[in-house]
Amino acid sequence: MPKVRFPALLAAVYNAALVRANDSPTRFIEPNTTMFHYFDQKYFVVDTYRRIFRRDQAMNTLIVRNAGSDDYRFTGLSQSPRITPIGGLYCALQQQALVNEGAHYVENERARNAAAVGAVPPNPIPRSAVMNSKAAIKIATMGPVLAADFSPHNPFGRKFVDSLAADKDVSAAMSAAGKGSTSLWNAMNDGDDCSVARGLGLAMANHRFEALCVQTVRTSERSPLELGDNLVFFGQNGRVIPNLTIVEAYLFPIAGELEVYPVEF
Repeated sequence: MPKVRFPALLAAVYNAALVRANDSPTRFIEPNTTMFHYFDQKYFVVDTYRRIFRRDQAMNTLIVRNAGSDDYRFTGLSQSPRITPIGGLYCALQQQALVNEGAHYVENERARNAAAVGAVPPNPIPRSAVMNSKAAIKIATMGPVLAADFSPHNPFGRKFVDSLAADKDVSAAMSAAGKGSTSLWNAMNDGDDCSVARGLGLAMANHRFEALCVQTVRTSERSPLELGDNLVFFGQNGRVIPNLTIVEAYLFPIAGELEVYPVEF
């Protein structure tokens, strides 16, 4: 799991990014933009009589539950009393990003369960089986969303992130963390240490942005270039992310075809 390994670096990046947040590159997410979100099957309550995912049940999948977590890159604990922790709903704009992210967290969960009983870490499961223990929904935006954009598709994203390294506190914190020769952009995309990513994400969330667009750092088993973008919606624990509607839901059985469930009242 990604962790904040250097709290001082998180705080320095947060402070520098918050001061310059108005200069952050943005992405306008238009109404009816579709994306995908996977979640634990315990939140998938099927109306077996009508074979639907009832909308009142489906809305539970849009509740933020991870503001107190250290397991997510751009949201969660700040490890500083001066920085408000923020949760996030992590969505994928492309299906490959959904599977790549799912594979990473499913494998981490399997390794953690094995370690808890003293077992040898299991071999990775095929990507075709990654989602067997999960469910997914297709989401559409009901109105415009303003997102900070640190994806590589925005030519100003990398320039903005790397420019924060000129801040003396960020520079000192990078050196203290042993990252003095690493660009801030590469540090943001570190899959094992999310100190820079968390600082940036919390700064954007505590400014005026509703979401953050970033590329997944989880690669496909087929190609390191098969990545995709994540859209992270910021929110507080226990609250539903507004301005979203659920189009349909999916189960991935071990055997048989993908099961598609309409979302209805």
